[in-house]
Amino acid sequence: MRKYPSNHLKLVGLLVAICAALALLNPTIAPTPSVQVTIPIPAEEMPQPVTIPADQIEPAPDLPPLIRLTVKNGDNLSSLFAKARLSAGDLQRILNTDNADALADLRPGQNIDIQKTTTGRIQQLRYAISPTTTLITTLTDTEYQTTIETVRPDILLTTLHGRISKTHPSLYHAGKQAGLSDNLIMAMANLFQWDISFALDLREGDEFTIVFEALQLNGELIDDGNILAASFVNLGETHEALRYTSSEGETGYFDRNGESLHKAFLRDPVHFSHVSSSFNLKRKHPILKRTMPHRGIDYAANQGTPVRAAGDGKVIKAERNQASGNFVVIQHGEQYTTKYLHLSKFAKGIRASKKIKQGQTIGYVGATGLATGPHLHYEFLVGGVHRNPRTVSLPNAAAVPKSEMQAFRAQVSPWFSLLNENLIKIEGSTKASDLALEQTPHHQSATEPVL
Repeated sequence: MRKYPSNHLKLVGLLVAICAALALLNPTIAPTPSVQVTIPIPAEEMPQPVTIPADQIEPAPDLPPLIRLTVKNGDNLSSLFAKARLSAGDLQRILNTDNADALADLRPGQNIDIQKTTTGRIQQLRYAISPTTTLITTLTDTEYQTTIETVRPDILLTTLHGRISKTHPSLYHAGKQAGLSDNLIMAMANLFQWDISFALDLREGDEFTIVFEALQLNGELIDDGNILAASFVNLGETHEALRYTSSEGETGYFDRNGESLHKAFLRDPVHFSHVSSSFNLKRKHPILKRTMPHRGIDYAANQGTPVRAAGDGKVIKAERNQASGNFVVIQHGEQYTTKYLHLSKFAKGIRASKKIKQGQTIGYVGATGLATGPHLHYEFLVGGVHRNPRTVSLPNAAAVPKSEMQAFRAQVSPWFSLLNENLIKIEGSTKASDLALEQTPHHQSATEPVL
């Protein structure tokens, strides 16, 4: 071990003592505890919110007020835009968009709402096609886009009952008294048109019951849906109609046995006010003043009333002669022929060899030939022999196939029960969803007919 001189050791000891003394005299060398100090700042030194006088604030630009265009008779979109001084260029761009076809079919009373931009362009166009369908065109960047929005209404099953009476002697007035809309009255008349002449056959005490879909939106009735079942008691005979959709998706109306209500021929091929002359083989002719067989029925109707083909067939004559005036003869297969006389004119395209469908307009009521006033003379021949059009038995259309009768009964049994057992009180209703219905809206327009 190395030894140091004693003088050196004394010098080191002295230096250590001096350092220790300095450490005791200087507190900054010793560790200092952490202390949190809060320094108050005078209020006048705090940042203050900036206040700008109201008259110096730049207001946000207001959009022009909403423009509502109401469609009137004779209006189209072009004329409506012109009246409102809207851009014809924007109109053309809107019409060029997908889904804009509905704008070509405007009906009086409908509204089109338009919102413009601050620069005068059309920002948005809204057109209520129906209570459940709205067309919306919107300006996005520099182009227009059109969409169709639909809402699904609630479907409620409703049943109504009516009766023919002295105060309500027609189907129309009895139906209105029962609470039916014009659409439902016409639809019911169409169901039974092959079996009942609503201008001739109604009697006091006849009654009807109808089960149909009522379409509601936000608790408000907006339209009628399909007739699901109906019955009509006429002259003591009950006629029934039950709606059925086949496995192939075809829908029709049948009686409880699956027989189609649709007949091969219409009972009355024209809407008329009354029968001015009945089928009578010994009638005295009103002009020639001699006994001549009247081999048809004369339906008095207003000049120009459309005359419909009684059944599917082919026109074999569309001509004019001195006695019959303008007349049409239609061949229906090998056995049946119908004739329509005294027409004011033929419908467009009606000529020999023309194939036509039941209900198609073939001409218009007139008084041509030997006629005392406007009427349709209608004849019905079976195997070349004249038969009374009012009483002749009309062949049915196709019935429900036997292979589908089980499905038919399962589908129509709820409607048949509602119709005959009054499971829904008159003027009452129940949710369609309770009976697992699917929505199938039914739209049909009607004016007051002679029913």
